[in-house]
Amino acid sequence: METSPFGVRLRRLLSHRRPTVATSIEHMQAVLARDAGVSTATLAAVVEHGAVPSPSLVRKLAPALDIHTADLFVIAGMPMPDDLASAWPTSPWDVGSLVHQAIRMNADQRSRLEALITSLPVQPRTGSAPGDDYPDTPGALLLRLLRNRNIRPYCARILYAVGGGPYVSESTVAGLGSGRVVITPQYVTAFAHLLGYRPGDMVALTGVGPVVDDAKTHPASVEIATLAWQARGLSSDQLAEVMAAARTIRSA
Repeated sequence: METSPFGVRLRRLLSHRRPTVATSIEHMQAVLARDAGVSTATLAAVVEHGAVPSPSLVRKLAPALDIHTADLFVIAGMPMPDDLASAWPTSPWDVGSLVHQAIRMNADQRSRLEALITSLPVQPRTGSAPGDDYPDTPGALLLRLLRNRNIRPYCARILYAVGGGPYVSESTVAGLGSGRVVITPQYVTAFAHLLGYRPGDMVALTGVGPVVDDAKTHPASVEIATLAWQARGLSSDQLAEVMAAARTIRSA
């Protein structure tokens, strides 16, 4: 029988989110099932027995978990539905290019950039996004969540600037996907800030921790992560337009 990594990840997340140490996982599952409007048996099959969730179950669980639906498909290790996919891959710019501009802006400039991004219409994809050959590892999960924001894996500079990631080469971060580079708590905490997650949740999802509490994060990391999510659907032409505007905003 086919199994899914989702059950283990979800169980760790529910365990981390328990309000007290005395709160049982079974109670957390029951609350989640109620909030998502699914049966406890359906959820238990995923969490306790590793069953592959249906796409409809993932869509119901996402808002109850306060996780983007598209991200939850990544976390569940399932193909991304076309209606939820980012614009990946775009050329020559990606959302990481916009993040690089945003980290050097003040609050007013970032607000203007965000207003421009949200004003642009989302253009439908012309085909399904390409996959990858990464193994099922914590590093691959992080890079897939990154790709879900149309950010390339060669992102060491923004990972360092936004989340306090390690000072390494761009190719070193990309090596997390294949497992060539060993993932550490510093990577996990940094990715959490870049992706807009609470670090404790990301530690639970990856199983790699603890949280690095003294990470040197960007003071506007929350706003920058939000901006990256808002820009994930921009086409190549739209990204070129926004990149030109970002340079103008920064120089004004």
